[in-house]
Amino acid sequence: MNQKLRHCYDQIHQILGKDIEPYESVELVDRYRQYWKPMSKIRVILLAESHVFTNDDDRKIKIPHIPNLPGYETQYAKFVYCLGYGERLLTGNSSHPKRDGTPQFWKILYSCNNRIQDKNDFHPVLSRTEYEQRVKNKINLLLCLQQNGIWLVDSSIVALYNNREKPNKSIISSVIRKSWDYYTHSIVAEADPDYVICVGKTVAHVLKNDIENLVGNRYTVLYQPNAHLLSEEHMANFRQYSRICC
Repeated sequence: MNQKLRHCYDQIHQILGKDIEPYESVELVDRYRQYWKPMSKIRVILLAESHVFTNDDDRKIKIPHIPNLPGYETQYAKFVYCLGYGERLLTGNSSHPKRDGTPQFWKILYSCNNRIQDKNDFHPVLSRTEYEQRVKNKINLLLCLQQNGIWLVDSSIVALYNNREKPNKSIISSVIRKSWDYYTHSIVAEADPDYVICVGKTVAHVLKNDIENLVGNRYTVLYQPNAHLLSEEHMANFRQYSRICC
């Protein structure tokens, strides 16, 4: 057991109580994150809010062995680093959630490895591409990001989204603060990134001073990809990811 992660979880439990995500899911998500951590210099950290609530039944869904990903996790999690999230045909499980996946985050990840001109550029990792090729594209993208030093880190170790519902802003801020103070700060500090992109205004609002203490002015704050923006504004954000990361 990751004692530091567990201690952080216990601190957050005091805020969320019975509504907190199971610890086993938090630990699973952390293992997924560590799997895709760049092996050499970390150039850019994408600092997001959190993954999506993963319950005990979700974790019973199996991810098949993927030949070119040795040691990859075999439990499903509602997290973009889990290839089964949003890919029902990959798990082949009748219990696979009917609504899952975060195509908007795949757009972010794709933007971090490709120059974006228009919405059609995202097709390789979205539903318009056939399943088998799409999964291959996703794997290749994650491997490229890992090699190029791009890493997704959530400011909250526990899920803030459960059935598309979120706690109020005060609770979210408190959970992000606890997570940062007891766990995430050390992860980001140890990574020593060249640059940080805050994915979401809430993350920046809570952690702005801390981020500046770590990287100075080498950070950018962008709206969440599901924010209520014009399509042109979203495209401008995706191009910003490209400019920073590519």
